[in-house]
Amino acid sequence: MDCKLCGLPTPNPAIQQDGHDFCCYGCSAVYQQFGAALFESYQTAQKSVPAPAPEGKEAFLRIEGMHCASCEFMLKKLGERVKGVRDVSASYATSTAKIIYDPDVIDEAGLSTALSRSGYKAGERTASVEQRDNGLSLLRLMTGVNLSAVIMMLYLAFFYPSNLGLVSAEDLESMRWLAFYAAPRVMFVFTTILIFYVGFPILRGAWIGLRAGALNMDNLLSIAILAAYGYSINQMLAGTHDLYFDVAAVIVTVVTAGRYFERKAKQAATAELSRIVSAWNPVIKVVMDGNTLEKRVDELAPGDCIIVSAGEFIPVNGQVSTGVGALDESLMTGEPHPITRQKGDAVLGGTRLVEGELIITVGKEVESQMDALARILWRAQSTSSGLLGMADRFARVFVPLVLVLASVITVGMLLNGASTSAALLAALATLIVSCPCTFGLAVPLTTAAAVSTALKHGIIIGRSSAYENIRDIKTVVLDKTGTLSTGKMQVSQVVGPPEVAHFAAAVERLSQHPIAEAIARLDAQYVATDPVIHPGKGAEAFVEGRRVVVGSFSLFNILGWEIPEALQTQVHAATESDVVSFVGWEGKAVGAIITGDEPRPMWNAFVRDLKNQYQVVLLTGAEHAGGYELAVDRCHAGIPPEAKASIVNQLRSEGGVIMIGDGSNDSPALAAADLGIAFGVPTSLAADAADVIIPGNQLERIPLALELLTTVRRRVHQNIGWALLYNAIAIPLALSGLLNPLFAALAMASSSLLVVWNSSRSLEKDSWQELRNDFSNAGSEEWSRLVETPRLKQLESR
Repeated sequence: MDCKLCGLPTPNPAIQQDGHDFCCYGCSAVYQQFGAALFESYQTAQKSVPAPAPEGKEAFLRIEGMHCASCEFMLKKLGERVKGVRDVSASYATSTAKIIYDPDVIDEAGLSTALSRSGYKAGERTASVEQRDNGLSLLRLMTGVNLSAVIMMLYLAFFYPSNLGLVSAEDLESMRWLAFYAAPRVMFVFTTILIFYVGFPILRGAWIGLRAGALNMDNLLSIAILAAYGYSINQMLAGTHDLYFDVAAVIVTVVTAGRYFERKAKQAATAELSRIVSAWNPVIKVVMDGNTLEKRVDELAPGDCIIVSAGEFIPVNGQVSTGVGALDESLMTGEPHPITRQKGDAVLGGTRLVEGELIITVGKEVESQMDALARILWRAQSTSSGLLGMADRFARVFVPLVLVLASVITVGMLLNGASTSAALLAALATLIVSCPCTFGLAVPLTTAAAVSTALKHGIIIGRSSAYENIRDIKTVVLDKTGTLSTGKMQVSQVVGPPEVAHFAAAVERLSQHPIAEAIARLDAQYVATDPVIHPGKGAEAFVEGRRVVVGSFSLFNILGWEIPEALQTQVHAATESDVVSFVGWEGKAVGAIITGDEPRPMWNAFVRDLKNQYQVVLLTGAEHAGGYELAVDRCHAGIPPEAKASIVNQLRSEGGVIMIGDGSNDSPALAAADLGIAFGVPTSLAADAADVIIPGNQLERIPLALELLTTVRRRVHQNIGWALLYNAIAIPLALSGLLNPLFAALAMASSSLLVVWNSSRSLEKDSWQELRNDFSNAGSEEWSRLVETPRLKQLESR
């Protein structure tokens, strides 16, 4: 029989509830509370399988030549034409592309060559390339600023005064050659340099758009610039004063300045990520032909034999070939207690050897924990979705719409008897004022700043959809082990005479096992000698002339030592989440030490902060929640991973849900939630399923992450709202002919600069520091007054 809730096989006899069979009491209790609605939601979740992602190997490349968000669409189209490329997704915000390809058809070097066309150049991200690009961008910007300054001074001297009626043509008669011949030609030369050197990236972007068959913002900019330039050349040759070289110069210079500062923001978004990835490449000891060599993780090959000593992390998946050791697998499985592994056992990359020494044979695929995390990070930086996709789609529709409006107003004014000059000026003003740069900048700059700010605070935004999914959250679901507790052991009770603690602490000081470390922190008044370590079971040594054994029930059985029934009865009350270590000498157990999972510092302030805003639900795979259930709104213990996901799905019917967990057993629930947060040292599965990854042990980073996501979403909406308002006012004015092209250019530039300024404002609020202070100042005494419960006080006192 299978479990009614999660579908796992049931024990014999099965656990009965309302005529249904369940695999555990956790599933039975959950079904009893939620009823058939939960079952239906779980079955629906099981049946609704999302469309599979394209299969193949992933590569992440830096793309030079991306000028606007529409380039993402063009790069995808270019990639579709390359044989062996399954999918291309790019991010204008970080100039990064993710390519899924068939390695049997094309290699990574071939990808760079295949995508380096139509004005783009693909390759690895290097510091030298970044510095070269920065130098060229700065040179173009300085050239544009200086040439524009000269052009504007000439306009101030000879053109603006007469255009505003401050001087007449007769007043300039004495300097006619200078004002009507020399000055226009100097402006023509400088504007030509501006357009075809400083503005070359804009023109190239327009050409790329035409080649790719998709109009972009550079097309609109180029039309406006070249229209003002061509109109002014015609008027200059005709000998009139109706010149708009200044319009072309202002557009080119302002757009160049905006893109320069935008580039700086984009680089800041990936600089911290590049530093994190490059910093992770530890040296591994490898046995080859009887000799020990050193290799880095990226140099390992399948079949290599690596040596892992106590305290070191296992870098890649593999199998134990020699040795016995105790592994801390909490990072991967959520299991808080060390597991003994020996010859033939499989081990997971990212787990830590806490005792013993192992020789591990590398598996068929070489992948480190950090490689998986780095891939997730780059994946987040090379895709556009949610808010970003919405803004980009709007911009792609907006460009042809403006071109149609400009054409219609030109034809309409000509049919109504307006002069050709007036009709062209109205169309020119429409093209200039409606530049969709504000839409193109509305999202990428803000999200780029968010990624950089988050990384500085140890927060990794794994999916861009997280900015949109933060809305309408009602419930926060917490996993106990690894989130509210550290997964580390500490002594909760000592059973027996005082010598039990003193002798045990002396013996365990000689062991590196996590339980031994917890016992060793007790007051050791003696010194142990001649230790014997039993990996995963315990240790023995001589203390004050006595042979003292500290270890598990199985160790005492192996040694043939007696455990009195009275002692077994005393420790029987220990919860299943606790570990009992018997302590004995002279052939029998004299006492016992009970150790349990250690609560994280200030977990109570963290839960209290969440309860001020959300309903807080605790889920744990352990049979007992260990007292944490008293601090939350609802608690479900003994829950298997499959049932965690179904509970999250059911809670989503009440509103948005955030799931916070760390182990691979949390990944189904993380994926099912509206917003999944992988906390602690998350496994690769948990990190891959999560939207946000927060390594480390600082709980206060979670509220900071939620605040950051909310702030980014609000700021993006401000930018898009301003862009819509600006165009709603400016375009009708331009269409009516009431807006001069020069003022249209200034309005467009001001709008874009306003969006750049709003996006580049610091995302760190004063409330962040206040929140940190709340965590640091929150004391256990205040929390104990709030929840007067003996077990909760006991947790707090640990």
